Amino acid sequence: MRRFLFTLPVLVLAIAIAGCASQNEQQAEQAEATAAKAQHAAEQAEQDANKAQVAADKATEAADRATKAVQEATVEINRVSDHIDQMIRDRDDREAAAHHRRLSHVTKAAKKAAADKAAAAAASPAAAPSPD
Repeated sequence: MRRFLFTLPVLVLAIAIAGCASQNEQQAEQAEATAAKAQHAAEQAEQDANKAQVAADKATEAADRATKAVQEATVEINRVSDHIDQMIRDRDDREAAAHHRRLSHVTKAAKKAAADKAAAAAASPAAAPSPD
């Protein structure tokens, strides 16, 4: 029985060690599973980041194309605006010249009428008032 009492603590110790070893083994397996999940999540996050980078690059290219289109449209709008301004100036110049020609024609006609009237008055002595 003494021998049994001596072996009993050794047996309990062996069972305890075996239990701890099995618990440590389970914890190690759980840690490995958690690490594998974390590794998978990291790989997925890296893939998602790469996809996001590709999408951001495409968006940047689209924004650059849109900016270039706006700049080209602005240049075209300015060209058309300048052309319209030139057409307006040309029209105003033509109208001013036509007005000047009309005014000159009226002025010449008025001067001619005045000269004709003066000549008629000088040629007609009866029409002139007597100096009495």
